[in-house]
Amino acid sequence: MYEEYFGLDRPPFKITPDTSLFYEGGKRGDILAALVYAIHRGEGIIKVVGEVGSGKTMLCRMLQLKLPDTVEIVYIANPSVSPEDILFVIAHELSLSVSRDASKHEVMHQLHDYLLQRHMENKQVVLFIEEAQGMPIDTLEEIRLLSNLETDQHKLLQIILFGQPELDQNLSQQSIRQLRERITHNFNLEPLTQDEIHNYLNFRMREVGYTGPELINRSVAKKVEQHSEGLLRRINIIADKILLSAFAEGTHNLSAKHVSAAVNDSTFDQDTGGKSRKLWWLGLIAVIALLFALMQARTLWLPQQNADLGENAHNISTNDKPVTDMKPEVSETSEPLAENAQARAEEPVQLAGLQTQSVAQTENVSEPVSDNESRTQVMETANPKTQSASDITQQAEEPMQQVDQVVEEIEAVVQQSGVQAQAEQVSVGEDFVLQKALDQADSSAVLESETGVDLSLNEDYNQWLKRKLKHSLDWLSNADRDNVSIQVLMRSKSAARELVYYLRNEWPLDLSKTYLYEVSTKDRSIYRVFYSEFDTMSKGRDQLQRLPESVKVNSPYLHSVHRMQKALL
Repeated sequence: MYEEYFGLDRPPFKITPDTSLFYEGGKRGDILAALVYAIHRGEGIIKVVGEVGSGKTMLCRMLQLKLPDTVEIVYIANPSVSPEDILFVIAHELSLSVSRDASKHEVMHQLHDYLLQRHMENKQVVLFIEEAQGMPIDTLEEIRLLSNLETDQHKLLQIILFGQPELDQNLSQQSIRQLRERITHNFNLEPLTQDEIHNYLNFRMREVGYTGPELINRSVAKKVEQHSEGLLRRINIIADKILLSAFAEGTHNLSAKHVSAAVNDSTFDQDTGGKSRKLWWLGLIAVIALLFALMQARTLWLPQQNADLGENAHNISTNDKPVTDMKPEVSETSEPLAENAQARAEEPVQLAGLQTQSVAQTENVSEPVSDNESRTQVMETANPKTQSASDITQQAEEPMQQVDQVVEEIEAVVQQSGVQAQAEQVSVGEDFVLQKALDQADSSAVLESETGVDLSLNEDYNQWLKRKLKHSLDWLSNADRDNVSIQVLMRSKSAARELVYYLRNEWPLDLSKTYLYEVSTKDRSIYRVFYSEFDTMSKGRDQLQRLPESVKVNSPYLHSVHRMQKALL
């Protein structure tokens, strides 16, 4: 409506994400570049959190445009998916032929084959999940299991979670801590500042064809920031109505009144006003409570103060009375004088009692007490009300300290049980396979003692091992890079003699199709054993199912020949 009036090619402030109007300020451009970098690095799970209307969907669209064609994107816009259906949803997005009556195990195998095939083609698969705060906890846990699909060096599936701050609350739960620990990058979309809003509004105007002088000044941007809280969607709504209000008035001079008119016509301003009114009422209640407490304290303090002042005034008037004015009127003054004398006589005794009690309390303390503390104890003893208040405070603090102690003990028990539960879970990734193989290798000395075989007597041990390593390298050099093999075994180099004996004497497979390689890691060297070569994934899986049980205990899995060549040659 106002586009022609302001000389614009199209509306500049539509709430629908328009990637041609992407604003890189407010760290949006930096976050986009960091996301692209993280995906190229192939690092696990990434989390992007922002308030409602902060620009998460726009960032997601821009990320899809920035990624190369070698990255295949799986986009899930509706996260309200049950744990039983999430694998089927991902398989459907990847156009896999999965029947509805297939088991979860079958779907997982098809996903693994597809991802491995894409990995062999030097392609990546990235899963985008928008509004992830609405995804059930059990479904998030199912997503975590997908992150276990990996090769020696790369994840087969990367996951990016876009969500509101409630996503952080969901991930803080103890039951989902394993997923939380796998998140390698965290990004937060902060609200725009006043200067960023000023630049954003004028940037969009220029991008849609405005060529006149700066239309939106800093004063207008300041008003927009106050009512939008820096959220992009609210900024767009207000800015669109500002232009509409100026068009209806027939002016190009935008001012605060146009902002007020736009805000009054926006529903979210009611929420902002409601929050302000709540804060105002809370502040008023706090002031009233403080005044009431002061009045109560004044009510308790004034009678005592007046009594002290009256007694002091009486003593002063009595002491200042001239001697000539004092008459021995015994009949009228003898009784008051006697009472005063008795009170003055009892006063030292009372003070002595207070001092004795103060000394007794001081002796119960192992550390020396200062003069101020002694005076405080005497005053508390002399004033029953003060002493009662301190006793009540101490009695109220002791249960709270006991509760804190119990909470700390419960947290320690829960943490310990959580660690034990996590340790008891079996990982399906290659890290578990490697650790299991190395553990078996570390126990090789026990195996040798039980079998009674003295492996050191095999004089041709070194020659056989050298021949086998050379034969394996020759095969790998001539193997078809598109084929696959089965990694059947891993052992520590320290268990090399036991491994050679096992392969030569007890190995249940064809030894001529068994290949051996030495690989050095950060802190040790290991031997990796592969079996045979297959030109399709299905043939490799069939052979994987037919392996003897003595081989299956080592958790064998399919491996790309191309990746083997890059890692071993």
